[in-house]
Amino acid sequence: MKRILFSLTFLSTLNLLNAQDLPTIIKNGEAKLASSDFAGAEVDFATAIRLNDGVTTAYLEKMKKYGTMNEFQRSSSDMPDGFIYDHQLALPFYGHGLALQGLGKSDEALTDLEKAISIDPKFAAAICERGVVEITKGMKDKGCIDLRKAKVLGNEKAKSLYETNACSSMSGSFVQAGDKKFENKDYAGALAEYTSAIQLNSEQADPYIKRGVCNVTLKKYDKAVNDYNKALKINQDTVKILYLRGLSFNASGNYKSAFDDFSKVIRLDPNNYDAYMQRGAACEGMENYRSASYDYSEAVRIKPSDGLAYYKRGLVNQDAKDNSACKDFKTAASLGFEDAKSLAEGCGVPAPKK
Repeated sequence: MKRILFSLTFLSTLNLLNAQDLPTIIKNGEAKLASSDFAGAEVDFATAIRLNDGVTTAYLEKMKKYGTMNEFQRSSSDMPDGFIYDHQLALPFYGHGLALQGLGKSDEALTDLEKAISIDPKFAAAICERGVVEITKGMKDKGCIDLRKAKVLGNEKAKSLYETNACSSMSGSFVQAGDKKFENKDYAGALAEYTSAIQLNSEQADPYIKRGVCNVTLKKYDKAVNDYNKALKINQDTVKILYLRGLSFNASGNYKSAFDDFSKVIRLDPNNYDAYMQRGAACEGMENYRSASYDYSEAVRIKPSDGLAYYKRGLVNQDAKDNSACKDFKTAASLGFEDAKSLAEGCGVPAPKK
């Protein structure tokens, strides 16, 4: 008899909820959350999710379809100005997640919060609460990343929690992990670690610099330049960053931009041997051999016992009538630069008369 009465009471409650409009059900659920009636809130938001099921499914399918369109398809679709996120559809999942969290069901709560974020990727409160659940489940790295995302989106709770959980300091552990993977030539793995470091703390230049080096190694030069640009915004006119960006430009064949970066380095550090050598290479790329010769001469001035600069200057001066190229090849060979030895042999000896 008691079981029958309970069933009738439950059905009566369910029918009452169904008779109410959706905004009222959500409002009631929010009021119950505020009073810590998590069980009651869970029922309300579960009903809201069920009532919205068809609309939510259609919405997510449309979002997925839009994500696969190219620019032309998007411009000619019924969403020419971009996909508009429906925040209201995310609210029932968000509320249900909070109710489940209050009931101690963290795994189920996480599923609902993720669903809310998939519906509205800029739902700062949901991202914040997902971070809270992740931290309570021992996933502090993921939790801190979510707290930072929510903080950037303007969520005050996330801002406070980000600081109290010492999330900024976690960035260093990801950098160290990235360094180890880079040393082991796991460049893709290192890239992921440096990205996590940046997600936790984007106010430091070092993770951007190291991710840039990874991108160069992976021949993703545009991405490397983007990383160095971000690093420069944090730490402007730094010789190291300008030099590394110049290397990226040289590697991608953008010799004019490389020349500009190495020139900036030289202005900041007039005796930078490597900058002269790389600017010389950029000049060669632009077929400006006179300027390249000048840069290699400056490199010789800075490091007169290094054979590479003599060798490079010899290569760009091979057509010189004063036999300077031969002198450079012989000097480079005498300094132990192997590639110059074959060029130095017989260099300057007149061709036999026919």
